[in-house]
Amino acid sequence: MSTLQIRLKNCIQTILEFEPDLRSEIWNHHFSQEFLMLKNYLQHIDSMELVEDDVQRLEIATDNFLSELRLSSNKEGQPHKRLLQ
Repeated sequence: MSTLQIRLKNCIQTILEFEPDLRSEIWNHHFSQEFLMLKNYLQHIDSMELVEDDVQRLEIATDNFLSELRLSSNKEGQPHKRLLQ
């Protein structure tokens, strides 16, 4: 497995860690299909040919997603539940 594949896998796994939390909230029906797609991609990463620019864009998108979740948690007064890598 290449470094790019490992980085992509880390992004997807990080997002998937939030699935139980998002399922318990009103977001469930909004993201259920996306979580299924991410799980499917995760199974096929080993056969994907990746380039640095694409992986960097996905890392930035993952960081933005996590930032939005943190902002949402702060607005609702909920403490952070996870330590992220």
